[in-house]
Amino acid sequence: MANENLTPEQVIEKFENKITEATKGMVSADEVSKLKEELEGLKTNNELNEMKTKFAGLESTIEGLKESKKDNENKTKSLVDQLKEKSSEIKDLVANKSGVVKLDIKAQQDPTDFTGRDDYAQLLPGTTRKPVRAPRILDLFRRQPTSTEYVKYREENAVTRDASVVVACATSTSTTKKTWQMRTVQIQKIRDFVDVCIDMIEDYAFVSAEVEQLLNESIKLKEEAEILLGSGDILSIDGISSEFNAANVLAPYTDAFENATLAELTAAMKAQIYTFGDENAWEADTIVMNHNDMVKFMHQKNADGDYLLPNFIYQNGGILNGMRIITSPLVSANELYVFDSTKGVILERQGAQLEMSYENNDNFEHEIVTLKAVERVQFHVSTIEQDAFMKCTDIATALGAIDSTVV
Repeated sequence: MANENLTPEQVIEKFENKITEATKGMVSADEVSKLKEELEGLKTNNELNEMKTKFAGLESTIEGLKESKKDNENKTKSLVDQLKEKSSEIKDLVANKSGVVKLDIKAQQDPTDFTGRDDYAQLLPGTTRKPVRAPRILDLFRRQPTSTEYVKYREENAVTRDASVVVACATSTSTTKKTWQMRTVQIQKIRDFVDVCIDMIEDYAFVSAEVEQLLNESIKLKEEAEILLGSGDILSIDGISSEFNAANVLAPYTDAFENATLAELTAAMKAQIYTFGDENAWEADTIVMNHNDMVKFMHQKNADGDYLLPNFIYQNGGILNGMRIITSPLVSANELYVFDSTKGVILERQGAQLEMSYENNDNFEHEIVTLKAVERVQFHVSTIEQDAFMKCTDIATALGAIDSTVV
């Protein structure tokens, strides 16, 4: 190939043509080698030697196209277009035998080589969560903040009211008196913690929030379970509730109803609570029961196939005998509670607080952080008012006791 009398402009034009041919597809070693041979065939005068030296950098960049298959920004211009735009700069480089020409190289991407397309998918917000019960029972009671570990309260111990009817100025006697006693309540602690790799928290923005929610949720669910069922340290509804007894002498309901249902049973429980409070102190307003028991009750029918809902109006959780129905998976089937929720209060020394530390055992060494949630609470119902809470641990047996048609 005759290259002896080429001017620098002609060399550039020839180089551009070769680049155009070489970069139509992914650059191969053979194409780069052919381009080198063409350049080596140029006349070896001083000016052209200098030009070949400056173009050596471009050759290595072209070889890099073969090694790198990364896709740069779409706006990056082709090598040929850039060479044309920078033609005057290249001419000056050749003429002055010095200088720098900067080119942005874009490798061509074979679509079949791009196997990680799902990495660029749009991420939907949030996290889909597994089912977990809602702590509805906690919402039944007001919360009262405390500033100490122990709380004292005063209640009546013995009360005698002995007023007399007196004729004129006749003498009379009286035994009226009252005594009190102080009682003490201790605030208890509920705690949970979890270990998380620091890298997870730093590298994935959602992890910290997810773990914090997990701990707070765990604390609240434990608090609710303790308040309803208890384990001894926290006062519980189950622990203070008296068992429904149809034969209670103060409010007997043995064989009191024909074809008794939950409507009659809960009405009898409410009436006993009302009676125990001298028909003045307590008014049951809440039923807590198993959801499936409620559904069965809602769809009970008589012998003619008519629904039996004389005392039931379905609204939100339901209203039965003037009491709201709250369902919870914590309540076993065939059980229920009836109570006056205004007589209970959650004493709160410290709401759920979250702490984080890696100064624990070998956490620092292994770059593990421990997240801990703590809450200090106690469920409080004064001793006197605990009679405002009642439970039925065997609905079927209780229905049989109050049903006059059961033989």
